[in-house]
Amino acid sequence: MGRLIAVISGKGGTGKTTISANLGAALALHNRRTLLIDGDSGLRNLDLLFNLENQIKSDFSHVISGAESWKNAVLPVPRYPNLFLLPGAKELQTVPVFESVELLRSLKDEFDWVIIDCPAGIGELFRIAVNQADQLIAIVTPDITAIQNGRRALLEALQHSKAEPLFIINRVDWFSIQSGDALDIQSIAGLLPAILLGIVYEDRGFQRAANLGELLMSTDTAPATQCLRRIARRMLGEKIPFPKAELIEKKEKEPQSWWKQLFRS
Repeated sequence: MGRLIAVISGKGGTGKTTISANLGAALALHNRRTLLIDGDSGLRNLDLLFNLENQIKSDFSHVISGAESWKNAVLPVPRYPNLFLLPGAKELQTVPVFESVELLRSLKDEFDWVIIDCPAGIGELFRIAVNQADQLIAIVTPDITAIQNGRRALLEALQHSKAEPLFIINRVDWFSIQSGDALDIQSIAGLLPAILLGIVYEDRGFQRAANLGELLMSTDTAPATQCLRRIARRMLGEKIPFPKAELIEKKEKEPQSWWKQLFRS
């Protein structure tokens, strides 16, 4: 049986969809059959990242309504033989719980990894996904709004799930951290009820690749690609140490008092 990953965030703009797509590609490159599910009804973006928007004939809503089988709705992603996409619903007023749970369970029997790009915030599909997930991965950036909302999303998810909570810090700019303009890695880790899975450097290559309908994972030399490859290897069970630049300092370091006040539950 495969593993189901719910990728969450408390707000839009953290790069959740881009991280989901590239992590899926990284796992597929390790010969793991990987399915990406676009859980954002009405605002689907994964098909755009893969340049597949013109090939969609059916989507998540058709599958859970019984109008189409998942095998006919799933699209293979070009250049990644082990990567597949179940497009998000164009319109989905309500999410039937039983049908959605049955679908997710059946997909875990067919794929090594099922990654759900959950909609930002908290809704019906969010609760279903986190309830069925083996792991939760929250995507945050080093800014107060993303961290605070990511913490809220994790706390909400953990009320509905027994999954292992993890987080990735995206768009890390070491210059901003060293200058004090952004919170450091250790302080962020101290504010989130989850384990740090990895960080991804700020990289303009993400935007360039997306505009070309490609994945950053196709460029081995990009700094963010190397970060994502390390994260994928950790997900596969390898004990990949954090590079020296990513290490959290061992000395005790508490977040500033005003930060701690903001994050009191």
